[in-house]
Amino acid sequence: MHLNTPAGQSLTITLSGNPGGGWLWHAPAAPAGCQLAEAKPASAGAGEGGAVQQRFVFSSAAAGSHTLRFEQRRGWEGSPHAVQVVHVSVT
Repeated sequence: MHLNTPAGQSLTITLSGNPGGGWLWHAPAAPAGCQLAEAKPASAGAGEGGAVQQRFVFSSAAAGSHTLRFEQRRGWEGSPHAVQVVHVSVT
């Protein structure tokens, strides 16, 4: 996934999750000079225990390129079920 954002602007990264099955996306540490935080998720389907859209908000005050490696895993398991690499270009 490749995303672009202007310096100083917030960028929302959305990943599909399944908290009912315990599968949640975990964000990496923010790169130096950047901020990365989890935002409130949005429902992606009907009913409780269904899919959700996990959202993370990224920002950087300076231009540059950053690679973020999100891992989808259950909290009680050490190995990731899936990995989503997000390349962010800040202009």
